[in-house]
Amino acid sequence: MALLRRRNQEEVNIWSGFVDALSTVLLVFIFVLVGFIASQVYLSGIIFDKNSSLSDAQGRLSDVCRLLNLEKDKNSELSNKNADLAKQILELNETIANLQSMFDKEAALKNKEHEAKLTLEEKIEELTKNLKDVMAALAAEHKTTEEQRAALEYIKKENVKLNELKKLSSYRSEFFDKLQSIVKGKSGIKISGDRFIFQSELFFDSASDELSDDGKKQVSELAKVVKEIGKKIPKNIKWILRVDGHTDARPINSGKFKSNWALSAARAISVVEFLKGEGISPKNLVAAGFGEHQPITNGRSSEDLAKNRRIEFKLDEI
Repeated sequence: MALLRRRNQEEVNIWSGFVDALSTVLLVFIFVLVGFIASQVYLSGIIFDKNSSLSDAQGRLSDVCRLLNLEKDKNSELSNKNADLAKQILELNETIANLQSMFDKEAALKNKEHEAKLTLEEKIEELTKNLKDVMAALAAEHKTTEEQRAALEYIKKENVKLNELKKLSSYRSEFFDKLQSIVKGKSGIKISGDRFIFQSELFFDSASDELSDDGKKQVSELAKVVKEIGKKIPKNIKWILRVDGHTDARPINSGKFKSNWALSAARAISVVEFLKGEGISPKNLVAAGFGEHQPITNGRSSEDLAKNRRIEFKLDEI
């Protein structure tokens, strides 16, 4: 009986220890679980903060990307503008180069075209003055409609003449260039202002109005230039090649001609007739004889007399 009681007491003591151990394990488990939950809550807070920070960073990155795209668009636009500006600069440089070339060419022709330019400038000034006078008259006198129409028509015609003069000036420059290249280095030929001057001996024998063989060659070369330039000049521009004959002051000793005037005119006509035979239209040719009355020099030496015996060519407007 005592043995049974002791066994029961041992069984009770074992179970009590087991319960205590299990309670302890459970408490440890609960403590670990609470720690785990706390750590999870803490980590969740950190993760939430990180996600918030990441969202903010992503938002800022999105803004930066948007700004970057805007800058790229601006850079692209600027690049296009720079390309356009570069193209414009290139075109301006080419224009400047062309203008410089024209200025250089103009400077080279300055001496030989001085008189022609003065004549053209005088005509332009005269036309400009006429236009101003007409406009002033219209404003001051209150002309009638018909008078105004007539005045405006006059202004239009004068403007047309002015434009034709400017165009003819460019063709005259080309005529100078080409003819100068032909006569360059040849003796007995001189350029003075807007005229080419050939000594008469290059074309004619003494007291004769018949072109020599060498003279025909000279005039034939000139005719080629005139025909080439003439094809380029618009039909509405009225132009002529003027041929002037001049002699020296010595009295003529020829039964064919009564005076130096007659000889100079006959020589100019001979040149014009030959140019006509070379294919130049008669409406673009004028022959004039000045005799001894327009000398280059008043000297009496053989050299001075030779300078005064000459044939002059001038491209002019009608």
